[in-house]
Amino acid sequence: MANDLLPENVHSVDYMPTKSQANNKGNVLWYAKGYGWYLGYFQLPYIGGTSHWTYAPDDLNLEPDTVDTVRNAFEAWIKTFPEGAFDTASTALLKLGYVGGWKRGNA
Repeated sequence: MANDLLPENVHSVDYMPTKSQANNKGNVLWYAKGYGWYLGYFQLPYIGGTSHWTYAPDDLNLEPDTVDTVRNAFEAWIKTFPEGAFDTASTALLKLGYVGGWKRGNA
């Protein structure tokens, strides 16, 4: 993995990528000085100063595990309060509100 960005795998925009060099979604990784690497369509580097490109990994269409993410985020948030600040019923009510807000914010 550390050798994936060897100089022979990084190309100047003088030699634009073709569709066959893009990943399964038509994207490559572009490089713009002052910004860094960004994912974009193979025919369109959209940040000014883009100078290089390289291959992007295929998109595996994996959905993030939101159940674990929400649970971990709630547990981290509830720990910001003093221990014993909420009884079991209050904690359950807070979790309902937290999860509801999370779902609404990510809809």
